[in-house]
Amino acid sequence: MSAQQLFVTVFPTAEVQALQWWLVIDGELQAKGCDADPLLAAGLKLPSVENDPVTHIALMPSALGVVRWHEPLDDLTDQQLLAAARLAVQENSLDLENLHIASVLDGSGQAATVSVGKDVMAGGLLQLNALGIDPDAIIPAGWLVAPQEDGFVEADFGFEAVLRGEQLIAPDEPSLRAHLIGDSKVAVLSEASVDSALAGAADNSALNLRSGAFAKKVDKYMTVQQKRTLGWLAAAVVIISLLIPVVQLIKSHWAASDAEAAALAAAEPVIGSVDTVEAADKSLNDRLISENRGNIAFSVPASALFSALQQSQAVSVDRISYRKDGTVSATLSAVRNEDINPVLIAIQKSGFVITANPRQDATGSAKADVTVRAP
Repeated sequence: MSAQQLFVTVFPTAEVQALQWWLVIDGELQAKGCDADPLLAAGLKLPSVENDPVTHIALMPSALGVVRWHEPLDDLTDQQLLAAARLAVQENSLDLENLHIASVLDGSGQAATVSVGKDVMAGGLLQLNALGIDPDAIIPAGWLVAPQEDGFVEADFGFEAVLRGEQLIAPDEPSLRAHLIGDSKVAVLSEASVDSALAGAADNSALNLRSGAFAKKVDKYMTVQQKRTLGWLAAAVVIISLLIPVVQLIKSHWAASDAEAAALAAAEPVIGSVDTVEAADKSLNDRLISENRGNIAFSVPASALFSALQQSQAVSVDRISYRKDGTVSATLSAVRNEDINPVLIAIQKSGFVITANPRQDATGSAKADVTVRAP
């Protein structure tokens, strides 16, 4: 299994600058630095289908991303609390059209927001994309630092020193410290503690500025595993498509074999033992012919002929004869050939085999010499 890799950088805020970066593998900080090309300096490849996935988090300086906590309101759902917090930020903004806001409920259930200019977001993302980086999350740097109940915490990330309180994240500027915290006690985080906080950035990224219009686009390419799975599915579809007619053919063959066996068993008491259905059919036909029975009996084709004649009053029978093979011969008469045609069609629709030779007699009447035989 490939190692889980986390790459943390500072969110760029100037046209040209070296970016601080931290490389975390399996939860342990492996390397850090400050370079114009962080991916190259960290020894990482550009994201692609073949490369191992890397989670990227960008840290928004607190001087640009303003974090606020909002008074809780009764009888509101979580979503309503977050919406009310965003509205409060908008009401206090002097540049509403250029404002991007993210919100989340903290561990105590209180709504927290971070707001930053849309131009800052757009420009920083453009610079990161130029370096081959498309961050999964953009979070305030101070959000990584756990607050203390009885005071404040100072954390130096290198690009910025941050003051963190239970409901405070702000730049640690000497001119602002007395105004923000007065004489409150401040605990300074060690470099190792700051590195540990950075290593856990992936688990502490709920307050994420990559939302709304700046949400990360879903990659449209497929991974190698997805391509392999799709290939197996396609092969399975082809195999199943081929197996369906094969199975149906086998079932039909079995059904036909069962039907033939049943037919031979039914015919055996009448014609004796035979090997095939064709032989049984021939033996049965020969017996019917010898006994003048079955479909070759005179009544069968003759009935079809006279039933058809009843449908046309203009046609009569001049002559009729019968042969032992079951064929009825007849001469039909009518004023016109068009009167005889419906009779012939009716016989054919009944399933009988017919032949017809039209002619005219000396008086000009239409005649047709026909044969009718059961199929």
